[in-house]
Amino acid sequence: MTQATIANSVLYLAGDLGTSGSKFFYRVREGQKQPLWMGSGVADGLTTLAISTLNAGGRPQDHSWLQVGNEVILVGDAAKTFIEGNSFAENKANLAVYKIIAALGVIAERERLPSQYEAVIWMSLPLTEMSTKDEIAAKLAQISQSFRFRGMAQQVRANLKFCPEGFGLYLNRMAQLDGMGISISQRRTFILMLGHRNLSVLCFEQGSLKSAKSNSDGPGFWPVFERVSRSCGVTPADYPALMAALATGKTTQISQARGELYDFTGAAEAVRQAYWKAAKLYLQDNLLGQLDGPADILISGGAAYVMFQTIKQYFDGLRLTEQVIFADGRQEKLEDVVNELPDAADNPSLVMRMADCYGLFQGVVSKYTEVLA
Repeated sequence: MTQATIANSVLYLAGDLGTSGSKFFYRVREGQKQPLWMGSGVADGLTTLAISTLNAGGRPQDHSWLQVGNEVILVGDAAKTFIEGNSFAENKANLAVYKIIAALGVIAERERLPSQYEAVIWMSLPLTEMSTKDEIAAKLAQISQSFRFRGMAQQVRANLKFCPEGFGLYLNRMAQLDGMGISISQRRTFILMLGHRNLSVLCFEQGSLKSAKSNSDGPGFWPVFERVSRSCGVTPADYPALMAALATGKTTQISQARGELYDFTGAAEAVRQAYWKAAKLYLQDNLLGQLDGPADILISGGAAYVMFQTIKQYFDGLRLTEQVIFADGRQEKLEDVVNELPDAADNPSLVMRMADCYGLFQGVVSKYTEVLA
C-alpha cells in the first residue's frame, strides 16, 4: 500500500498502558485488526547521543525513539538501559503520552502513513487515574502537532477518549449477549481486572457504570511480586525467570544471577500466596457484599492468568461458578489475532491481558465506521 492510497485514511487505535507492557490494537485499512505489544519503559530527558545505541533496522516497536524539540525519549525495550526499575514511579501523564505517541510512530512506519494523518484513540485508565486524563489530553495535543519518530517528522490530528479500565470487556460481553438476543442492560455485570499495576472491580447496572459501586485501588501483582521476591532472595536479574515460573508452571528456570538452572518453586509459591491474600481481602471488601442477586462476573488481567486455578477455586467455593467468565479470548476469537504477534510465543498470558484492549478496539471501530473489525 502506497502513501497516496492512504493519505485520507484515519488511524483507529485502542490502547491499554499496563505496567508490564503497552497493549494496542489498530486499524488503518478496512477489515484490519492489528495487535501491537510494546515494552513499558520510558526514558526521557535524553540527547541525540542515546540514538546511537539503537538498531535503526530493527522492529520499530523494539527500537523506538521520539524527538520532541531538542529532547529525545526512548520508549519500550529501547529504554531498558537508561532506566532502573519500573518507570511508572515517574509522572504518569507524561509517560502515558510518550507511549501513545510512540505507538502512533510505530504504526505510521509499519503502515507507511503520510507525515500528516488523523488518529481516533480510545485509551483505558484505572478509575484512580482518571484525574490525569485532562493532563494527558493536553500533553498529547501539544506533542502530536510536531514530533519525530525514528527520524521521521509527523503531525497527528488526535481525537482522544478515555474509558475506565475493564470497559472493553463490558463491550465484548455486550456484543456476545446481543448475538443471543439479550440486552446487557437487563443484567448486572461485574468486571474484575487483576492487573500488574492494580486490581479493579467495575459494577455495571442498567447498561451504565456505577461509580459508587466500583473501585480500582486494589493490590497490583507487580508490587507484591517485587516485595516477596526480595524477601526470598531473588534479585532483579532473576525477575524474568521467576515470572516465567509463575506464568508457565515450569518452576525450574535459568537463573541469570546464579548462572545455572534453579528451582524457583519456593519463591513462586510465596508470591502466589502473598498476592492472593491481598486480593482476596480486597474482593471481600469491594465485591462480595454486592453479589446479592444474579450477576455476570468477568475476569481478566495478567494476574488472572497466573492465578487462574486459585481464582476458579475461590468462586467455586462461593457457588458462583456459573456466573464467572474468564476473558481468555475464545469468545471473541481473540486468540487467533493475538497469536499473530511474535511476542505471544514467550508470553502465554498475552491473550487474556489484551482482551480489554480488544474490546475497546471493537468499540471505537464500531462507533466510527459502523462495522466491527
